[in-house]
Amino acid sequence: MTRQGRAPATLLITLLVAIVPAWAAKECPRPQEVVYPDVGEDPKIDFTADSAEVTPEGVSVFRGSVTVRQGFRELEAGEVHYDSRTGHISVDGRATFREPGLEISAEDADFDPATGQAEFFDSTFALPARPARGRADRVTASGKGRVSLEDVRYTTCMDDDPDWELKAETLDLDLRESRGEARKVRLGFQDVPLLYLPYISFPLDDKRKSGFLLPEFRNSDRSGTEIFVPYYWNIAPNKDATVTARWMSERGTQMLGEFRYLTQRSVGQFNMEYLPDDDRYDDDRRFTRWKHLTRYGNHWRTDVDIQETSDRDYLEDLGTGVSVTSQTHLLRNAQVAYLGDQWDFVARARNYQTVDTGIATEDKPAEALPQLLVSGTWEGPLGLSYDLRSEIVNFARDEGVEGARMTLEPGVRLPVEGPGYFFIPSAAWRLTEYNLDEDTIRGNDTPSVEAPIFGVDAGLLFERDSSTGKYVQTLQPRVLYAYIPRRRQDDIPIFDTGLPDFNYVQLFRQNRFVGGDRIGDTNQVSVGVTTRLLAAETGREFLRATLGQAFYLSDRRVAVPGEPIDDDNESDLVAELGLDIFKNWNADIGYQWDIDGQDTRLAEMRVQYRPASNKVANLSYRYRPGNLEQASASLGWPLTRQWSFVGSVDYSLRDETTLDQMAGLQYESCCWAVRMAYSRQISNRDGSKDTAFMLQLDLKGLAGLGADARKRFERDILGYSVYE
Repeated sequence: MTRQGRAPATLLITLLVAIVPAWAAKECPRPQEVVYPDVGEDPKIDFTADSAEVTPEGVSVFRGSVTVRQGFRELEAGEVHYDSRTGHISVDGRATFREPGLEISAEDADFDPATGQAEFFDSTFALPARPARGRADRVTASGKGRVSLEDVRYTTCMDDDPDWELKAETLDLDLRESRGEARKVRLGFQDVPLLYLPYISFPLDDKRKSGFLLPEFRNSDRSGTEIFVPYYWNIAPNKDATVTARWMSERGTQMLGEFRYLTQRSVGQFNMEYLPDDDRYDDDRRFTRWKHLTRYGNHWRTDVDIQETSDRDYLEDLGTGVSVTSQTHLLRNAQVAYLGDQWDFVARARNYQTVDTGIATEDKPAEALPQLLVSGTWEGPLGLSYDLRSEIVNFARDEGVEGARMTLEPGVRLPVEGPGYFFIPSAAWRLTEYNLDEDTIRGNDTPSVEAPIFGVDAGLLFERDSSTGKYVQTLQPRVLYAYIPRRRQDDIPIFDTGLPDFNYVQLFRQNRFVGGDRIGDTNQVSVGVTTRLLAAETGREFLRATLGQAFYLSDRRVAVPGEPIDDDNESDLVAELGLDIFKNWNADIGYQWDIDGQDTRLAEMRVQYRPASNKVANLSYRYRPGNLEQASASLGWPLTRQWSFVGSVDYSLRDETTLDQMAGLQYESCCWAVRMAYSRQISNRDGSKDTAFMLQLDLKGLAGLGADARKRFERDILGYSVYE
């Protein structure tokens, strides 16, 4: 236990000593593609030399600049002996041997053209496909891309004094399959022994290969010192799995598994995490998730997304990249759908596991078990377009009213469209009926509501070219009239309905509620205008600006419980601006102004500078009065060719506290890389702060890069990629 506890600190000191002087970058050698040309079954042997003689025993001796070629194999030496009776070739002095994917330089060599086998002694070798190199006392190369080495040293570092080196008693390389296997392995980094393994396998290129990945080290307040040891299993070209042992000094050993699959019709992923007898929690803990999609090619498809955890605190205590800590509910959804040209059908079962301890039982979302939806659109005579929306769903929950709901909404539209304009009057009738397991507040267990819905949506499109002809500016005014009469609905329970965030899209929806439990009464006119600046040749959007507002011609009285009735004569003024006009800069700004209260209802802003995928700076701000005022900043930027900095911070101006922060350094050379990160975040459960430190080492060409650090960097920094 003591040695494991000191391992991260020892490795960190080693890494810092190694990388502090490495500010000057070198151009990394590029991998070379390995191609085996077709030379037939018995290619002939060609000799070229400065001089040649034949001994009485029938041995030909070639001297000078000797080159021996047989198919795609080539041998160069100062003196070569060829026995015509046996076909055996031997080298006197230093020799160089080449075949696709392999180069060998040796003091002595023997070559048998009949079998294609070549032996080299006291040799150095290079694998251009990786690229990698090394030394070996003996190298045996067959004619089928297989190479066996004894007493070998292997590295992907090209310097004379490599930063890391693998020493093995034997090393077997399969150049055609691009894999290597070593036995009795000692791995050293900067002359410091890292580990000993009786056996290891690794890829010779960037293709997937089964084997252990290098460990990842972390330290956090919640779990203490953590060591991740992942094993990757390349099951088949369309299937793979990763099994990770996660040792935590404060909790115990957890197993994490991920299985991915891809077929002609389906794609999916299954994750499972299990921690037996958590030392801090004093119980077994687990998390599972299954995501699956099948497309049948005849408009039918199935979707599955099921998550489950053993307890409410799991995500915050043990959450990883899959089981992230920010979720309040875990979705469990399985559905079959038909998505046709005119008709759509969905049958689903959906519920949620609530993991946010602050959500009361009565506020948990209801389960939809099952839910059937049918919708269709088809063209009729006289230019009419007909719509149908229907639903049957049964709701269940632990506390509160349960029951079934049926919704039917047929509609008709008359689209009148042309170049630069559209005019679409519409009418629909919506009926919702319930069969509840108990009476509501009005003593009715079968309430219902029906209402007509009328609307007219119209808009124009103007455009003009700039004086240079490089740009096109558009102007799109739009107006919507919507009328829905008031219907009393306070005896109807709320299963899945609420008010969405108000924005420009919501401005042009006829029913202001989402979900099926409320029909929002309204008599309104919504107006808006959008302008865009586009590139004339490519259509790239440089600027987008919208402004809109709704005006209410009568009071609205329908609301969901707990929400006040909005009796304003006009909605908030909504403004949105998107800018991509300056090179490498883009911005999005949203603003809502309460006309009656003369106050800001929402302000949000995001600015990004992104000259390259690995050079990203973000700044954002979000304000909602009485709810939140939060600023965020993130940066991913190379300091030199090899060094990069990553960092992010979320700060609550309202609470004057930092919610989440992360800072990290990345170092990447041609043959290895390291990622270090420090993070601190506030617990949603008790407000405490959890501090964590993460360390990952990647020896290129030996073990794959641990994905968690890279995913964390790319998740926290919008638009950022570790690689340029």
